[in-house]
Formats: sequence, structure tokens, C-alpha cells
Amino acid sequence: MNELATIKMKPGFKQTEVGLIPEDWEVESIKDIASITTGGSDTQDKVQDGKYRFFVRSSTIERINKYTFDGEAILTSGDGVGVGKIFHYVNGKFDFHQRVYNIYNYRHDVNGKYLFFQFSNNFFDRVMSMTAKSSVDSVRREMIAEMPIPLPPLQEQKTIATALSDVDALIQSLDALIAKKKAIKQGAMQELLTPPHSTSSGQAQKGGKRLDGFSGEWVEKVLGKIGNTFGGLSGKSKKDFGSGNYHYITFMNVMFNTIIDTTILEKVNIKTGEQQNKARKGDLFFNTSSETPEEVGMCALLNENIEDLYLNSFCFGFRIKEEFRIDGLFFSYLMNSNVGRNLFLSLAQGATRYNLSKSNFNKLNIVIPQTIKEQKAIAKILSDMDLEIESLERKKEKYEEIKQGMMQELLTGRVRIVNVEL
Repeated sequence: MNELATIKMKPGFKQTEVGLIPEDWEVESIKDIASITTGGSDTQDKVQDGKYRFFVRSSTIERINKYTFDGEAILTSGDGVGVGKIFHYVNGKFDFHQRVYNIYNYRHDVNGKYLFFQFSNNFFDRVMSMTAKSSVDSVRREMIAEMPIPLPPLQEQKTIATALSDVDALIQSLDALIAKKKAIKQGAMQELLTPPHSTSSGQAQKGGKRLDGFSGEWVEKVLGKIGNTFGGLSGKSKKDFGSGNYHYITFMNVMFNTIIDTTILEKVNIKTGEQQNKARKGDLFFNTSSETPEEVGMCALLNENIEDLYLNSFCFGFRIKEEFRIDGLFFSYLMNSNVGRNLFLSLAQGATRYNLSKSNFNKLNIVIPQTIKEQKAIAKILSDMDLEIESLERKKEKYEEIKQGMMQELLTGRVRIVNVEL
């Protein structure tokens, strides 16, 4: 005889279409607790420095000189790359795109901010569950209207919304601080990496900031004379990557780091006796192509000794000759600064994709401090700034993890906040 499985109910909870929720919570569809509409404007209606916020289908908030809504609202993209991923909680005057949904006019027993947290936390999963494809191109109104929302008593909704909003405020303050620190670093790079006066060849330069204790002219160097270039992996097929007996440095690792992140190296299969160039500590790597000329020739330094390490096929290496006393970290910062970007901008060739050749790279002239001591001093200042930014970014990630955990507990009623006076 078949035995029927029984669900052991957690005391004080009930089974609903959204799962187990506390017995004093209810489940309501969005159409029963709010109104839904779409905007009437198009992206081309945006105005630079306009008076009001203009919400479009992307995460970017544009500006416009008119408003079509004034009040509390939850906004989400109706199509495009932001489907199920972009959400805004707004209270005030704004305009919104014709393919942006606006959830507003909440029932008297519904807190708008609580509804925002429930909706933004669960809508993407709902959208994906309603399609057989791996992605969704557009949202139908009923996807929103019929979405079930667990509703605790109004006072508890307010308490939950306040707790999550407090964490959001911490994350936003860190975002602002990180942006400020990055701007300060960008300014420091411009000042410290620009030659402070005329170079050894007599070429006039707009002066940068000189560190205390250093003097003398900066000197010009031709890249092809101070080092040698070498290629990345060659003769490899797709099956050689992802597993294997050795590690290699990926394209993205070069693109987005001043120093190679050795915690995210990937595997590659290298056969016995196969001739491939190996990377060494002190080597500098450059990407050879990008969709924009500004991102060609991004530089990263290998600052660790790692045996049998290789470079991806879409970058090349640059090894500075020992007789030239040039600090690798300083060199990496220089190449990624506006000074370096302007050098590479003139070399980037292409129409839809821009490329950098090793031969053109070798012809470049750079202007650097004459002593390695000054180079290291500049690199130390910029490196310390990077470390501070990285520390703030880790702190932000921690708060985001805390918020995610709080949402999983508070929005399901697994954890209740009680006796809170608002």
C-alpha cells in the first residue's frame, strides 16, 4: 500500500502558494492591493540637467523637464536588459518611459516600501518561472498583476521596511564614499603621473605635482628599448581551457586589475614539450583589443612568483630589461592613467573592434621619473589608495550579504521583529 507523504507544519505557520508564512499573515495579488500603469515618454525625451527624474528601461536615471507622476511608486523595466533586475522606489515628482511599469496607489493596509522589498526580491524568479527560455525579453502586465505577495499586519510591514531601509542606507553611504575615494585617486593619478615640468628633451609639459624630496627632470623612454614583448598562448583550442595541469592569466584579469589577481587564475592544458611563453614576476600584460579605443592596452603587473604560469591568447606581455631601473607597479599605474590612455588612444586601430599591435606599442615614448625611488614613492601612494577602496568595497559586500540574509528571514516571517515603536 502506498503511503502518502505528510508535510510537518512549523508551529504558528500555514502553507500558502508562496510557501510557509506566519498564521497571521495573508497572501494577496498585487492587482488587489495596488494599481499598475506604464509611462508615456520615450528615451529621446530626456533633457540634460532636466528638472525632474526620468526613469527609463536601464538602471541609469535620466533627467527631463516635465513630470507625469507625483507620489509614492515602485518602478520596474518592462523590456530590455533590465527585465526583472531593475527596480526603483520613488516618492515625489518624476516621469517614466512607456515600457516602464509603475506600481502605485497602495491599499490602506499596505506599506509601499515593504511592497518594494517583496517585489524586488522575488519578481525575477517569478518572471523566469513563467518562461521556457533562459532569459526574458519583456514583462506582461499580468506577470505583475497576478504576483502573490505575503502581507503581515501593517505595523509589522513598516517595521520590516525600516530595518531593511537602514541597511540600504549604510550600503548607499558606502557607495558614495567609494565613489569619492575613486575620484580622489583619479585626481592623484593625474597629478602624480604627469611630468612636473619640461622633460630631458626640452619638450614642454603641463606640470604635475612633485612629491616632496624629489627633484630633477623626468626622462623619456622608448618602450621598445627598455623591454621586450612576448605573446600569450598560441595553438590552443577551446577544449584546452577550463581544465589541465597549469594555470593561465585571463583576459579579464588583465583588463580590470592594476596587479594580477592570482586568486582567480584559470586552468589550461599544456602538453609535455610544448613551447609556450611563461609569465614571470615583474612582467606587465596588455590587452590587444577592445570594443572601445579607450580600453585598448589596459595594463596589469604580475607581482608574485608563480611557477609555470601562462598568459591568455588575447594579451601580450612586456618584460622590462634589468639594466633599466623601472618600477613595475609605477609603470602599470602610468599605463592605466589618463597619460597612458592618451598614448594608446592614438594607436588603437579598427572600426567595430579596436586593436593594438606589439610593433606600434614598441614605438611609444613614455616620460618617467629618473630615479626608481621616486617611481616607488608614487606607486606607494596610489597603491595605498587602492587598498583603502578595496577595504570599503569588501565592507559594502558584507552589508549586502547581511541585507540578503535579512530579506530571506524577514520577508518570509521566519524571523519576526516585535515590540518596535515607530
